[in-house]
Amino acid sequence: MKQPVILHKSFTLYLEEFEGLQFIHCDVYKWNKTTKQQLKKALDFILDIYTDEVYAAHNIDDNKHRKFLEMYKFKYFSTEPCLDGLYRQVWVKEINNG
Repeated sequence: MKQPVILHKSFTLYLEEFEGLQFIHCDVYKWNKTTKQQLKKALDFILDIYTDEVYAAHNIDDNKHRKFLEMYKFKYFSTEPCLDGLYRQVWVKEINNG
């Protein structure tokens, strides 16, 4: 079950553990330059407090989401069958190393 970890007026970040991996989810309510900057700070904060990478599930045909992942420096990791029978890509964001 995903748990909210950062609540902001423009977005909410959630973490969810699945098979030993931390998956991050993001709901954006208002997108603008300030949201982009605040979301980067929030993501950096999460990566500073966790000792492993965070992963994101991505619907293969969702180009807007792919651009979002790329903007925040997530990298393609693999394509996996999901519990609902669909295939999704898994993207990874490595921890900050100083």
